[in-house]
Amino acid sequence: MDLPTPYAESEQQQSSISSAMERRILSRDKWRGRWTNLTTNPLLRFTRYALAFALPASIVAASTFLDSDFLSISRIMWLASITMFIPPLIASSYARMAAKDRLELRREGFSLRESYVGVDRILNQLEENKLRERTRVSSAIVGFILASIVSSAPLQQDLSLTLLGLTAILSIVILLATLSIEKQKSMDTGNTPLLKLHTPSLHDTLAEPLLVDLVYAHLDPETSSRWNIWMEKISKGVRRQQQSEDAIETILRAIYLSMVGEIDQNEKDKICTEVLNTRSVERLRENQEPFNLAELEKLLTHVIERKPGLFRLLSRTMQRASRIRKSETWTLDADLPPRAMHGESDLFVLASPDQNSSKPFEIDIITVEGEPEIQIIRLPPIGRSVRPGRTGGTDVWNRFNATIDNSHILWIGMAWNKSGHEGRSVQVNLLTENETTVKSLVLWTIMEDGDGFIFSTIRNAVKEVYSMITRTIIR
Repeated sequence: MDLPTPYAESEQQQSSISSAMERRILSRDKWRGRWTNLTTNPLLRFTRYALAFALPASIVAASTFLDSDFLSISRIMWLASITMFIPPLIASSYARMAAKDRLELRREGFSLRESYVGVDRILNQLEENKLRERTRVSSAIVGFILASIVSSAPLQQDLSLTLLGLTAILSIVILLATLSIEKQKSMDTGNTPLLKLHTPSLHDTLAEPLLVDLVYAHLDPETSSRWNIWMEKISKGVRRQQQSEDAIETILRAIYLSMVGEIDQNEKDKICTEVLNTRSVERLRENQEPFNLAELEKLLTHVIERKPGLFRLLSRTMQRASRIRKSETWTLDADLPPRAMHGESDLFVLASPDQNSSKPFEIDIITVEGEPEIQIIRLPPIGRSVRPGRTGGTDVWNRFNATIDNSHILWIGMAWNKSGHEGRSVQVNLLTENETTVKSLVLWTIMEDGDGFIFSTIRNAVKEVYSMITRTIIR
């Protein structure tokens, strides 16, 4: 996880640059937080939704009844829309500036933008958010001007009716923009404001240690940098010559079981003291610690929301382990979401060999019409060593650790070259070293384009009509 620092300049110069940028971040973050809190106010958000739906209705009423009173009401609504749409525009502008400052902050001689994957994607997403806000505000301003012109002229004139039609088009643009903007991801106001904007793109296929790898893959570039520094510091308080990753993995497992109610607070504290010394455990409870217990729980909750399939897989395996028969020595389970958005999805595979096996084994993944179509993954033998803090607890704690430590868990990104609401199958095979298939699974998923079933059906129908007309013209 550690990254090199090749962008060397004088330490004094780098320190002054970083200090100036940190002050600028604090200043812009303060204003960004104020505008973001104003924007996310539930009452104001409801008002923006109400105006977005009411504008087209008022224009339709004015066109139907040819009444100037409806035009006056519509004009007031356009003005109110401008007022309500300005705070989100300012918040998106501050978010873009603050994110750019954060991600270009130089630390120890290198820039986060130069060293971490996903920086440009975050900045581009915030830029798109700002452009959508500008489009909505610009449409509201032009609509207000057109409504003012129309209200000053008789409705029977052709020019007035034409302008009224343009305002109707602008109201539809605002409605669609509002539906898109209000559900888009933006910066938060906590310690990890960029977390929701980050999407894992590069990660190890074999997740080991499991929860540490998953949490780290979901961290945004700024938080990843702080995580690396924190892991170096926490390594000084690890007991029994462990690696810091193994100790934090044990703590994350305890936090997860505490979240789902399988172990209590006392059990969690006991587990923490078995892997960390007393001073390190106390620091994990302090608010000023960058990754204290509360922050780790927040990060783990974020991972569970993004990748629920893995935790469904672990839950099924634990339930099966409590009633497994002795003859079932090989274990294979997998989880694939029922719907693949934009032709992409995540496949989680849990494979465990015979307890007496000390040889490598193989996982074959066959993806129908996928890319790649066939994947062959050779896995090393399972390490049977017992790590500190993972035994001697409750039955649930021991079984949860045995499930993960005696298995290989794979995180595989899936992609298909076709979209539309069509089913796709994925076959997972577990093979021995001699290439003998022990177990096999077939999973199904449905392609989704992200627009919902109704919009997708309408778009596909339009495509079919267009293709039919094209073929008719060619003939």
